[in-house]
Parts: sequence; structure tokens; C-alpha cells
Amino acid sequence: MCGIAGFILTRRVPDAESRLRAMADSIRHRGPDGEGLFLDGTGDGTSLVGLAHRRLAIIDLATGTQPMVHQSAGVTLIYNGEIYNFDLLRLELEALGHRFRTKSDTEVLLNAYVEWGPQCVARLRGMFAFALWDHPRGRLMLARDQFGKKPLYIHESRERLLFGSEIKALLAFGDLHPALDRSSVVDYLFYRYVPAPHTLFAGIRKLMPGSYALWEQGRLTERSYYTPPYGLSPSNDSPIDDPLYAFAQELDTAVKIRMVSDVPYGAFLSGGLDSSAIVALMSRHSAKPINTFSIGFREARYSELDYARIVAQQFRTHHTELLVSADDLMQHLPKLIDHGDAPVGEASNIPIYLLSREAAKSVKMVLTGEGSDELLGGYPKHSAERFVGLYQGLVPAFLHRTIVEPLINLLPYKYRRLKIMMAAIGLRDPHERMPRWMGAMSLGERDQLLGAGVPRRASDPRPWRRCSISIRPPGCPTTSWSAATASPWPPPSRRGCLSWIPSSPPWPRGFPTAGASRASPRSTSCAA
Repeated sequence: MCGIAGFILTRRVPDAESRLRAMADSIRHRGPDGEGLFLDGTGDGTSLVGLAHRRLAIIDLATGTQPMVHQSAGVTLIYNGEIYNFDLLRLELEALGHRFRTKSDTEVLLNAYVEWGPQCVARLRGMFAFALWDHPRGRLMLARDQFGKKPLYIHESRERLLFGSEIKALLAFGDLHPALDRSSVVDYLFYRYVPAPHTLFAGIRKLMPGSYALWEQGRLTERSYYTPPYGLSPSNDSPIDDPLYAFAQELDTAVKIRMVSDVPYGAFLSGGLDSSAIVALMSRHSAKPINTFSIGFREARYSELDYARIVAQQFRTHHTELLVSADDLMQHLPKLIDHGDAPVGEASNIPIYLLSREAAKSVKMVLTGEGSDELLGGYPKHSAERFVGLYQGLVPAFLHRTIVEPLINLLPYKYRRLKIMMAAIGLRDPHERMPRWMGAMSLGERDQLLGAGVPRRASDPRPWRRCSISIRPPGCPTTSWSAATASPWPPPSRRGCLSWIPSSPPWPRGFPTAGASRASPRSTSCAA
């Protein structure tokens, strides 16, 4: 994880350099290994461009510093993320006459823009957010990866354009006092987060996933370059005969290319199906024991350390366990809120933060199973959704609302999942029901709480397309998405909440089996 920040100023600011440094300092935690600043004027002298970078060195430790400049083309780049296919792109660019002085993916991205312009983003496989200043053209380019795993925030006014990996970088510029976006509060209560492009700050927005923005001659335009194929089968000219096997092959490849690193790395392991499969694949591609990290709770019924320990023993990993209590979670909550710039209604963020702190003592990068449940239908809500039509056909809405749901709500807290299920299963509108599966407020509850004075936005039928993920989750690359959408639903590996790591196809041939290793159906303690 690195951090980027910068601006374009269309009026003179005497302390522009110190403001740029303040923006970089505000995200120092994202990149402790180095800092770089760049200032340049536009060719007509009307605007000042500033780029700042904080580096967490993963690849090419000696020469991969940023901002990186392509001297002959007059192009300067700051970049957060990883380009997983950079070695293949490098070979293609070398064949086109480009020469490289480093081994970094940063230089590959820089030359890709020089060769192909803004359309280079369509060739990238990875997670990234970058800012690129093209001095000869007077053009600034901002871009995010296909699924928005890496964040990028923007503030735009007549006198300036500010951008950064975190909202706090924009605020550090000074003279920016955004008000609360009350409509975003409404969204937060409904989705448990604020869907892009909005934030809780009026005047600050997210660049959409799969999009890039170009600033030229004082004007910013945004364009989409990728749209996930929701519900679409592969084209007729390239059918997938065995989508399960194809998905397994893609997952194996996704894990392998994410292990490219010049520093120690590891994996978060919960004992769940997703993280356990990823650790198994990592073991297949590493001659050394994999560093694995698990978190558990002093309250035994909430802890999954036993499952993670079995998987760690099976694959002979170098395993680290962290045991925390409720007091530990509350102690670190203020710091987590400060890092996040916005509330997120997901309790697992706290243990993941604590586990990341522990892992950072020995590694700089981890792989996780984050995103796999969403892609493969791994949550109980995905199974329950199949029976919504049957339930609603048998139980009239009035009966559900006046008798069934009130009776279920009288049950004690330990039945909270049943309460959530019954609250969701009675909703006729699928756009309202999907957020309700996650325990968010219903539209009626939200409106009752806020009253009539708070403006509402139209609900987003696919809000999850607007989430950001900022770690390496091999389970949701674009190629895996394509194979997964061609698979039967629900995926066979999820039917009946299977709790065994697969030991036979459709996993790739040679896949290191887990034998009789038990894995939990889903993860609650960390990224699974």
C-alpha cells in the first residue's frame, strides 16, 4: 500500500509546496519507506501541478522511487498499487522499442501510457490508483482499477483540483471546509457505507471504479473503461466448457501473480474455505513456508483459531496467532476511525486492523480471501435468497408484517441472524432487500429515524459495484469474475455450506489437498 496526493491550482498560492508536503505527511502511514514531491507549471503558465507520493516498497526496492519521470516524453507518474501483468507488458513494450532502467511495475505503467495513451488502463491487470502529468499535452490523468480496490478521492472547484488516496490528504491542503452531505448519511444508514461516487463530505467524491479522468485546459472529464459483466454468459465464440475448472485455474493464476514481491509476504488465515484455499495455492508456488496470520477472541464461541491452526499445520506454514478481547477492539476503534475517514458498518474491520498491525511486524504484503464470499455466494443470505419467492407466496405480506416478524424480534440476541433473515425475506423490492440481508436499516426504519427533512437519493440496484478494497484479494480478479459468472448457481463448492477444502477437481491438477482439514463455512474473525 502506497499513498498518492496532489493538485492543480489555477490561481497562485505562495505556499503551494508546503501544502503539497502537508498532503503527503497526512498519509505517511500508507508509505513509510519514502517520499517524493513534484511541482510543474503548465506550458501556458496559468496553472501549477503538484504530485506527492508516499512509498511502501514491494518491488524493485532500490530504483522504484516516485514520482517517476519519462524524460523524453515529459510524463511524470505517481501510483499506488500493483500491476500483476507488468512482466508481459514489459516484453510487449520492449518489442515496440521502449527501454527500461528499472525492474519496477511503475516504469512499465509509465511507458504503457507513453505508448498507448489513456487507453493503456484497459491492458492493466491489477489493483491501482494513479495520477499522471503529461506536460507536453497539458493533461493530468487520474485512474482507478476495474473494481476500485485502490481508493482515489477528488475535490474540484473553479480554482483548484485536489486528489488523494484518502480524504485527509485533501483536507490537509487547507482552505477546504466541506459540509456534511446529509444525503450520504441516508445512504450510510441504508447500505452501511456510502456508495461511490459520494462521500460523507459535500464537495468530495470518489473516482468511480473502472474509470479514469482527464484534466485538460481547465476542464475535468471522466470516462468508464470497464463494466463487470453482471449476469452475462461468455460470448458464443469463446464458451467455457468447464467453468468450475476454468475458475480454479484462474484462481491459481491469480494467487501466483500476486506473490511477486521483493519483500517478505504472507496471508491472512481464518480457517474458512476462501483463505484456506488461497494458503494452499500459495504453498504450491513457494519453496519456503508461507507466513500466515490469524486472529481469535478470548470468548471461545467467537474464535476460529482452531480451524486456522489445522490448515496451518496441514500446509506447514509459519503461523502467528493474535488473541484479542472486546477491550482491545474498543481501545483501537478511534485510531481505526481516523484511518478510515468514514464510518463503515462492518465490525470485522477492527480485528482486521489489529491483525494487519501484527502482520506488519514481519511482512509488508498479505494475500486474503476478501471478496470471495460476494463473488461465489458464500454468505447465508445467498442461500436464503433462493427461497424468498416460495416464502412470499405462502405467507401474505400482512401476516409477515403483523405476526411473523414481530414474534421473531422477541427472540434474544443470539438469534440475530434469524431476525435479519426474517426482516429481509419479507421485503418485496429486491433493491431494498439486498442491503437488508447485511443488517442495514429498511427504508421505512431509515425514514422514520430521519424524518422528512433529509434529502434522499434513488436507491442503487447494484451498490456493491461501488466498494473499494485495498488489499490483495486473489478471489476477485476480472478473469475469475468471468469464469464465476459462467458457473452454475449457487456454485457447487458453496451448496449446502460445504465446510471442507476441496481435495479433487474442479481444483487445478496438482493442487495441494487439505486431506481432512476442517474449515468453517464462512469467516468472521478476519478476511476469509
